[in-house]
Amino acid sequence: MILILSILIAFLKFIIKVSGMILGIISFLVFIGAVACFIQKDMATGIAALLLAFLISPYGLPKIALWITAYLEVAKDTLKEI
Repeated sequence: MILILSILIAFLKFIIKVSGMILGIISFLVFIGAVACFIQKDMATGIAALLLAFLISPYGLPKIALWITAYLEVAKDTLKEI
């Protein structure tokens, strides 16, 4: 059980790092689109784009995934102690 959990945690950390880089680039592009919406005075679309850019930025969903992975790691360490 501990071996499977260790492999899962390592795999998840790798996926989070790779997706964080890709989503960071996409987040920047969405932010540029939001700025363009604000320049064209389309406030609703601009605000929605800013919210989307935050969610896919490294401080949004990837941070939540890291938090969940950290809790899995704590659970693995707890199982090791038993």
